[in-house]
Amino acid sequence: MAEVMRKNNRWFGLLEHLSALIGTLMVLTGLILSVIGYRMVIDLSESNIREKITGLASTIKNGVIQMVRQPVHPTLDMLVRSALAECDTLEERLTHLSALTALLNTYPIISGAMVGYANGDYFMVRRLVGEEELQAFKAPPDSVFLVINILRDVESVQFEYLFYDENSTLILRRPGGEVTPDYDPRTRPWFQAAMETNRRVDLHPMLLSSGWPALFFAEKSHYGNAVVGLQIALPQVSEILRRELPTPNSHLALLRPDGTLIASTQGMLIIDDGRPRVRTMEDLHPILNRAAWAYLAGQHEGGISIDDGREQWEVSLEEYRSNGIVKDAMLLAIPQDDLLTRGMNFLRYAFLGLAGILLFSLPVVWLAARRISIPLRIMAERAWNFAEPSGEKKETVSSRVKEIADLMHGIDHMQQHQKKILSLIGMIGSDRDFQGALKHMLKEIASMARVDGCILVTMDGTKNLFDKGWFYWDGGEVQHTVVSGITQRERYSTYRALDGKCTVLDRVTRGDSRAQIEPVIPGFDDPAVEWLDVVSLPLYDRMGESLGGITLLKRGRPGSTAFSSGQVAFVETLVATTAIVLETQELIKGQFDLRDALIHILAGAIDAKSPYTGGHCARVPVIFQMLLEAACNEQGGAFKDFSLDEDGWEEARLAGWLHDCGKVTTPEYVMDKATKLETLYDRIHEIRTRFEVLKRDAQIAYLHALLDGADPASAQQTLEKELRALDEDFAFVASCNAGSEYMDDEAQARLAAIGQRTWLRTLDKRLGVSRDELARMNCVPASDLPAQETLLMDTPEHVIARGEKDQIDPKNVRRFKLNPPEALYNRGELYNLSIRRGTLTEEERYKINDHITRTILMLEAMPLPRHLRNMPEIVGAHHETMDGRGYPRGLTREEMSWPARMMAVADIFEALTAWDRPYKSSKTLKETLEIMEGFKKRNHIDSDVYDLFIKSGVPQRYAKDYLKPEQNDL
Repeated sequence: MAEVMRKNNRWFGLLEHLSALIGTLMVLTGLILSVIGYRMVIDLSESNIREKITGLASTIKNGVIQMVRQPVHPTLDMLVRSALAECDTLEERLTHLSALTALLNTYPIISGAMVGYANGDYFMVRRLVGEEELQAFKAPPDSVFLVINILRDVESVQFEYLFYDENSTLILRRPGGEVTPDYDPRTRPWFQAAMETNRRVDLHPMLLSSGWPALFFAEKSHYGNAVVGLQIALPQVSEILRRELPTPNSHLALLRPDGTLIASTQGMLIIDDGRPRVRTMEDLHPILNRAAWAYLAGQHEGGISIDDGREQWEVSLEEYRSNGIVKDAMLLAIPQDDLLTRGMNFLRYAFLGLAGILLFSLPVVWLAARRISIPLRIMAERAWNFAEPSGEKKETVSSRVKEIADLMHGIDHMQQHQKKILSLIGMIGSDRDFQGALKHMLKEIASMARVDGCILVTMDGTKNLFDKGWFYWDGGEVQHTVVSGITQRERYSTYRALDGKCTVLDRVTRGDSRAQIEPVIPGFDDPAVEWLDVVSLPLYDRMGESLGGITLLKRGRPGSTAFSSGQVAFVETLVATTAIVLETQELIKGQFDLRDALIHILAGAIDAKSPYTGGHCARVPVIFQMLLEAACNEQGGAFKDFSLDEDGWEEARLAGWLHDCGKVTTPEYVMDKATKLETLYDRIHEIRTRFEVLKRDAQIAYLHALLDGADPASAQQTLEKELRALDEDFAFVASCNAGSEYMDDEAQARLAAIGQRTWLRTLDKRLGVSRDELARMNCVPASDLPAQETLLMDTPEHVIARGEKDQIDPKNVRRFKLNPPEALYNRGELYNLSIRRGTLTEEERYKINDHITRTILMLEAMPLPRHLRNMPEIVGAHHETMDGRGYPRGLTREEMSWPARMMAVADIFEALTAWDRPYKSSKTLKETLEIMEGFKKRNHIDSDVYDLFIKSGVPQRYAKDYLKPEQNDL
C-alpha cells in the first residue's frame, strides 16, 4: 500500500484538480452568459419589437377571452334550457339556488344570473362583492349571495331580498326594493332586446342601481316565456386586464367593433361632477385613444407604432372572432423602453454577478478541496485493509486524481465480497421460493467465509425445538437433513450458541460421536482429515426470538490453522444477514397467508350473506382452475400458445375467489327478493290488512242497512257478494306478488283497477317512521284525517333517490354501459306488483347487475402489485358476452383475455348446477350443458373455451366432488 501511494505522488491532488476545474467552469459560464445577454438585447431590438408585441398581445387576448367570454355561452345554454324559466313560485325557484351559487363560485367573472318572466316576475342570484354593495342592499355582515325575487299579480307586487352565506344557508329574508322599488324586468333593455330576437344579445356597458358598471348577456328561454341573463362585473374584467399587463407602464383595453369600450386597465367607472358614469373610448389613455381611432378607421389586426413626443410606443391590435364575426378587439400598448431596459439591466447585472461569484468562489473552492482530500486519503487506506482473506485483485480504474486513484484500488480489491453480500441482501423479500433462498444463502456464506462446510437449522413454530435442517459441503448441492430427535443437546455447539446467545467455537474429532450425524459425515471423507474446526452462531429476529442456528466447519489437518479472531468477527457480521433473510421470508410468507385468508373470509361472507348464493364464491374458483389447467395442457388449437407462470397462477387463483366481491355492496333483501313486495319483509301483509279493513267495512255497512230497515235477505246477498269479490281480488293480488307467471296487459289492467279501490285511514301515517321516510313524506302536504287512500299505493315516500355514491362517474373512463335508473329504489306497491316477469324492478335489477361494477372499482382501488394488475379485467368480464351485449362494458370476444372468457363459463356453469339455492331447482349436467350449448350458438360464451370445457371433462370431474349424485346424468 505504501509503495503504491509513493508511486502515485507524481499525480496532481484533488485540491489542484477542483480549483482548476471550478475556475474554468466559471469563466466559461461567464462567457456563455455574456453571449446570451447580448443575444437577448439584440432580440429585443427595435427591428424585432413589433413581432414580439404581436405575439404577446395574442397570448394575452386568448387568456382574457378564456376568462371573460367563454364562461358566458355554456352558462347561458344551461339556463335557457333550465326549468328555472318555468318556475312560478319562490320555493320552486330556490330549488335551483345551489346550482346558481355553484355557477357564480366557478366563474367569478359572472356577478349575477337572472330570469325575467313575461308576467313581470323577476328572479336573480348575485354575488355581493365589497363593503359598498353590502351597504347598498343593507345586507347582514356574513352575506355572500343575494336573491332578489319579484312576484307580480294583478293587484300587488311582492318584492323580497334573501341573503345567504357562502354555504347557501339563509341568513335573512326581508321585503326588498330599497334600491329600485318599482323594478319591472319587462322595461329593462336586456329583456326587451332578447324578446325581440331569437338569438343571444349582449348590451353595451351600463351602470347598475348599485352604482357599478356591468355588461349584460341575455337570451330568450327555451319556451319563449322568459328571458335569462348574465351580469358581468366590469370592474372585475378590468382587474383581469391589469393582472395581464406585461410591464408596469403598459395599457390594455377591450373594445367592440363599433367603438364601445368594454374594459380598461384604467377602470370603467368615472365620476363627473359627483355623478358616476361608464368610461368611454374618449376617456382612455391618449395612446390607447389614438390606437382605438386607428382601429375604427380600418387598421384591423397587427401592430402600429405611436410617438407621443416623449417616448415611442408599440401598440398591437387583436380581434376576437366567433363564427367568423368580430366580437371584441383588444388594444395593448407597451413603451419600447420597458423592453430594452430589461435586457440591458440583465446584461449589466450578469457581468457584475459573475465577477462577484468568481472572486468569492475561488478561495472557497480551494479551502473545500483541501478539506475533502484528507478524508478521501484516509478512506482509501481503510479500503485496502478490508476483506484481506480473499487475496484476489482485478484491474483497477485509473484516475489522474491521486486520492481517487488510491480509493479505486481498494474498492476493486473488495468488490468480489461486496457482490456476494449484496446478493444475500437482495434475497430479502425478492425470492418467493423460501427453500431456494436458504440454499443459495448457504453457498454464498460458505464461499465468503472460506470454509468447507455449512449447516443451517431452523426452529419450529414454538421457537423451542429444531424443525428443519440443511447442510452444504465443498461446492456440492445443498441437502436436507432431519434434526429432530437429537439427544444430549448440551454436546452440540448449535444448542450451546442458542442457549448462551453467543458465538461458540468447538472442535469435532474423527472418533467423536458427533462425527456420525448426517450433516457432519461428509467432512471426514478425506482420510487425511483428523478434526473439524467448528464455529456456531445463533440466529435471532428483531424481537429476540430464536430463528435457528448456523454452523461453519473447516477441515483440520496437520499444519492447518483454526478460525482466527478476524474471521470469526467477519462471519458474525455476515451471518447477521442470514437472520434478516429468515425473518423477512417468514414475514412475507405470513403476509401471503394472511392475504389469502382475508380473501377467503370475504368470499365466505358474501356466500353466507345470502342463502340463495350458497357456496358460489368457493366453487367458481374450482371450475376456473380446472379450465386453466386444461388450457395449459392443450398442445394445439386455439390454446397452443396459452401458458401461465407462477405469477399468472396466483393472479388466476385470487381472481376466482374475488370474482363476486362487489356483492358485498348488494343489499341482502335485493339479492333474496322472492316476491314482488318483499323488502326486509313481505309487504303483502299490509295489503292483506287493508282487504281485511274493507271486509269489516262491508260487514259494518250490512249491519247499518239492517238498522235502517233494509231487507235482510237482500242485504245479506250484497254482503256475501262484496266479501267474495274482495277475497277474489286479494287472491289475484297475492298471485301477482308471487311473480311466478308472466303478467300480460289484461292482468296489469285488472291490478290497476283493484288498486283504485279506496279505504279510510284515520291515523297519521307520519307517526313512528324513520327520519329518511319522513323526509320523503314531507315532499307533499299531509292529508286531512280521515283520509281516503287507494288500496294499492305508489306514493313519494316509496321512491328513494339515487345518491352521489350510487352514480356512475360522469367521465366514465372505465366505459361502463349500465344506465342507472333515475331512482335508487322504487317501492311503490302498484309499481312492484305490475312487474311483468320475475320479482325485480328495474332499479333492483340494476342494483344486482351493479355488483360487477363495484367489483371492478374495489379491485382497481386496491394497491395491487404488478403481477396482479390484470385481476380487474379477468374478474370484471364474467357477465360480458362475446357479441358485446353483456355488461358492464359491453365487451366483445376480442376485447377479453382468455382467463376472462373462462371465468364467464365457470360462473354460468356453477350458477346452473348449484343445488343450494332455495329459490330455484338445480339443473342436471345434461340440462346444464344443453343450456350452455345454446349460449355458445348465440355467441353468448366463447366457443373455444366451451369446447375445451367439454373436451377436458371438467363437468364430470366437478360433478364427482361437488354435485349431488342424481345431478350427474351424463
